[in-house]
Amino acid sequence: QTPEQVDKLALTSAFAFGRGSYGIGWDGRKSSALLARVVAAGISSAGSRPVMFGLVPTPVTAFGAREEGCKIGFSVTASHNPPEYSGVKFFDGKGMELPKEQELRIERAMVVGADMSSPEFGEVASQDVLGPYLDRLVSRFQKVPKGLKIVVDCSNGPGALVTPKALDSLGHRVIPLNAQISWRFPARLPEPTPENLADAAAIVSSLGADLGLAHDGDADRLVLINPAGRVLPDSIVSILALRASVQQGRVVVLSENTSSAVEEEATRMGCHVVRSRIGKSFVEIEKEGAAFATEPSKVVDPKWGMWEDGMYAAVLIADALAREPELLKLIGAEPKWQYKQVNIPVSVDLPRAAERIEAEFAKFRISEVRRLDGLKIVFKDGSWIMFRSSGTEPKTRIYCESVDPLRLEELLGTGKKVLEDVAGPGKVQW
Repeated sequence: QTPEQVDKLALTSAFAFGRGSYGIGWDGRKSSALLARVVAAGISSAGSRPVMFGLVPTPVTAFGAREEGCKIGFSVTASHNPPEYSGVKFFDGKGMELPKEQELRIERAMVVGADMSSPEFGEVASQDVLGPYLDRLVSRFQKVPKGLKIVVDCSNGPGALVTPKALDSLGHRVIPLNAQISWRFPARLPEPTPENLADAAAIVSSLGADLGLAHDGDADRLVLINPAGRVLPDSIVSILALRASVQQGRVVVLSENTSSAVEEEATRMGCHVVRSRIGKSFVEIEKEGAAFATEPSKVVDPKWGMWEDGMYAAVLIADALAREPELLKLIGAEPKWQYKQVNIPVSVDLPRAAERIEAEFAKFRISEVRRLDGLKIVFKDGSWIMFRSSGTEPKTRIYCESVDPLRLEELLGTGKKVLEDVAGPGKVQW
């Protein structure tokens, strides 16, 4: 996003939601501090009060928006995307991402074309929300009697300001990795994929650590590495957080691309499972009164906050593993479900391509076709494949899962081929 676009977005938002305080936090990317000040200028020119939270992880901005009673919290970040990207995330006064009707409120204001500026500028303020966030996080847990030896890969992002300190305060032996905040991301790319975490995984194994934790660029995500140096499936993060925080019989929200392993665990616990669109679990949390929500590498615990929080998940899971050693079996065992995600570097009009995609997969005995989020095809053997356009990059994502590794590869191969055919000759450049 350009400064001009960000300025208009901030001004329009402050115009649409009216006078009040608007929180602003930013990550360590090269452009983020600049764009945060552009956001502040837009809010100020609308006559409202920009409150600068500083360089903080995205979950801290959501926390600050709630604690400071802000109309909106702006997090200037590109999260897990490559270093050259930039963007803005919005949170409401509860710390939730903006519901669709509030997004439309801003969009309608943008097309009105009215003069949104105020004759009086709002005064810019600064507020420390990082310290209160860290204090509140640590206070939710008791110090463990025997701490774990944990490698924490902070991805050269602002998660370095929280996770190692919180774990150390609670009695764990912490080895910070990539804890220097840098817009260059010199150690690895921000997305915590198994490929990007190869060095961190080797360090976990070589140091004899009990656990490895890895964040993305703004610390709303969490990935686990076991003592053998294996990057664990995202389902293990979800299952451990579920078991650590949810009582039997409650409603849990799982995104459409969340592993069947998590649904099986939730069902075993007597919970009622509701599926949601990716990134929109908060809608179902409020509607269903849910006690927990998750999507791959992300966890929402409404008792803590209505935002996705990799730092909270890290402390929650470390605490559970330290107090219940039998849970360590989960991070050592081979998973029943084999899960993969593939990104195809081209945008595809999925609604138009749906019929062709379904026809290609008919030979695998389709049980159900779902369109809650993108296109998800479930097969009679329980395997499934899902196609979804990226909301941040010109890519189409394929998610696939099966208990049979051969079936998994067969489904993925078919999915990649049909997308290449739909995109047209020469469109997909690997």
